[in-house]
Amino acid sequence: MNPRTKFRKKSCHPEPRRWRGISPWQFTILSPGEFADAIASVLAFSRRLGMASLGALALCLTSVHSAWAIGGVDTPPAPSATHVTKFATPKETRLENGLRVIVVERHDLPLLAAQVVVRSGAEVDPPHLAGTASMTGDLLTRGTEAMTAPEIARTIESLGASIDSGAGWDASGATVVMMSDKANEGLKVLADVVRHPAFKQEEIDRLKSQRLDGLRVALQQAGSLARFVTARTVYGTGSYGHAVSGTLETVQAITRDQIVRLYQQYYEPRNTAFVLAGDITLEQGKAFAGKFFGDWKNNNLVPDEEVRSGAADWKPENIVIDMPEAGQAAVTVARPAIKRAALDYYSALVTNAALGNGFVSRLNREIRIKRGLSYGAGSLLDPRREKGPFSAFAQTKNESAVEVAGLMQTELKRLVSEPVKGDELKSRQAVLIGGYARNLETNQGFVSQISDLATYDLPLDTLDKYIPSIDAVTTEAVTAFAKEYLARPTSVVIVGKAADFLEALKKNFPEVKLIKQKDLDLNRADLVKAK
Repeated sequence: MNPRTKFRKKSCHPEPRRWRGISPWQFTILSPGEFADAIASVLAFSRRLGMASLGALALCLTSVHSAWAIGGVDTPPAPSATHVTKFATPKETRLENGLRVIVVERHDLPLLAAQVVVRSGAEVDPPHLAGTASMTGDLLTRGTEAMTAPEIARTIESLGASIDSGAGWDASGATVVMMSDKANEGLKVLADVVRHPAFKQEEIDRLKSQRLDGLRVALQQAGSLARFVTARTVYGTGSYGHAVSGTLETVQAITRDQIVRLYQQYYEPRNTAFVLAGDITLEQGKAFAGKFFGDWKNNNLVPDEEVRSGAADWKPENIVIDMPEAGQAAVTVARPAIKRAALDYYSALVTNAALGNGFVSRLNREIRIKRGLSYGAGSLLDPRREKGPFSAFAQTKNESAVEVAGLMQTELKRLVSEPVKGDELKSRQAVLIGGYARNLETNQGFVSQISDLATYDLPLDTLDKYIPSIDAVTTEAVTAFAKEYLARPTSVVIVGKAADFLEALKKNFPEVKLIKQKDLDLNRADLVKAK
């Protein structure tokens, strides 16, 4: 939902084909002999590069040598003492219409980020209309009653600002980032797109066309298709059982009336928070809130039905989607996990970090580094308002799909039999803490974190509790979480060329449900087209 600035890492390419894709720091896993072989290969290839490439070659060799020295010869420095971190304190108030207003004063730079977060997302999609909330969120910035989409873009550009809107699980809304002296103009546009979207048919048709094109591409890729199938496998027909973006059938079926109805049901001040972070005072924030949202009225519409995730109905099953043209197989093991408000939330984060977050996580070590079965393996824990999913995933050769699925389940159990402790535990805690602190360096990151707290009705002082809570997670807590949630039966989903692995899979995973790609229906709980 928030715009993100992307940075491209400088490249040392061209490289010898044999070593292409191996970054300098990855040479730390090579033996001295392998390292020498790699350097010889690079030097041999360099003869074809010419003098113009010597600088880039020198940079590559220097980086590789330094990385190998650190990993194989030098002793890394000892970690510094734990720092006590105190972030800026959020302050809040409410307008008479129920709008929650949260302001974080950060006066170091003349910048301001603001987000209007609605505490409803794809989980409130109407039955058989997956993608409605996502389309509603995307359409906010595609025209209002007063401004067309190009006019919104030109206005924001003239301010040197950026604006974005969308919806995910449990939340929707819009964000603007600007210079603090442009706050009045930028917030005026933000309020307009949230409160007065036009939902013009031409913009709906354009968005549908873009969405359908993206889905057609995604459904021909094993990894994307596996994610769609996994959601339906874990949550069935529940509120979390569909893709946020919808399916080919549901996107085509969504009408303007349904978009307007969802907007009217959930976009109201008592279901919304207005979050500002940057060069602004609480008094200024209150004034802006009153000016732009003070006369926003609540509606009297009632949601169609109570949100029900579907987690309670889950049962483990093994599903294969036969994709005959797939060059690789996408392998996933998954199950429902925890709510965002769960008491063991921090233990869950550390456990997942040890299992599948980063290059040296257990899954990646076993599947990529030790066996070379995948370019990368990882895991994801996604706590939501209701029990969100856990999944471990990798793509591999079709012939290796069964081996990878077995390794994933072995690693889940090994979290209990071989506990995460010592340096492994400390390094995973450091990864989480470092990522969290970096995210809060920007006003936009700060707004995003606070919006999450507002979405899940969590105390605002949770910001300062994150780092000490992660630091406090013990080996025993990680083991307990793994035993309760991960080292138990899971659903196994494999999307690939079934002829290359199906018989081997049946030997290790009985009761496999095979679905041909042409018979797949992502709109049904059983995933099979009606005959």
